[in-house]
Amino acid sequence: MRHRILRRLPWLAAALAARGGDVHEASPLLQCSDADVERWNDEWLAYLRREWQYQLTPHTELTEKPPLPADPLDLVHLSVGLRWKLSLYCDRDALEGRRVMELGCGCGNLGKQVARYVQSYLGVDYSPMALQVARLVSPANCTYIHVSDGEGLGYFFGQVDTVISRFFWIHQNRRPARRHLEFLELFLRPGGRLYAEFYWPDPEVEQFIVLPPGAALSKAHPSATFRYTGEDVQELISGRPFRILRETVSLPMQRRYVVLERLAEPGP
Repeated sequence: MRHRILRRLPWLAAALAARGGDVHEASPLLQCSDADVERWNDEWLAYLRREWQYQLTPHTELTEKPPLPADPLDLVHLSVGLRWKLSLYCDRDALEGRRVMELGCGCGNLGKQVARYVQSYLGVDYSPMALQVARLVSPANCTYIHVSDGEGLGYFFGQVDTVISRFFWIHQNRRPARRHLEFLELFLRPGGRLYAEFYWPDPEVEQFIVLPPGAALSKAHPSATFRYTGEDVQELISGRPFRILRETVSLPMQRRYVVLERLAEPGP
């Protein structure tokens, strides 16, 4: 299967590039530009200025290993010695002893915490600066690779059991979300799971900027969130080798948590 997926790599890059995009979207994955690197390096420098004491905490200082809860909603509130909550929705059996991947890993804040539970962890990001920080603070079972490193990433095609994310899908409109889904399907083995969190606003809570998934990304409001209905999620995965295993709406977290299963490769 890996050889078949590797042959698809040039096709995927060309197809993503052909779609283009507006000025507010990052370049397609596998084709990161200098502008993308500069943007995300600047973004992570800003995070480090505010959160350096957490982002730079090495894994050796995180000595706690609480048991993973049976309810994935309880995992959202779990702390692994960093004072911050994991803010991660995932089933226990999809983490323990599994080969796990995160797209948008940044400085490895999540990777260095979940590494004690998983067999291996692969973090992918646009910022080479953030990835270097992640390498310095994470244990040996964590690997960090830039989104443009097709050769390095190719080793992991078809090898991932679980894709996790947090604070990622809530900021994606339909077009980049679709591109990310197509990218991640290269890594997931058949039967593997992708855990996505989409925004679902609580009508009783005052909101910032909430847009439908068909709306364009906004330079004026880069932190805008996109509200996905169940039908929107179905449209997102239409024609891709995924099926929805479960949807969980949490108004306290203002999230629609969706578990997708990677289906076998379609026939020729």
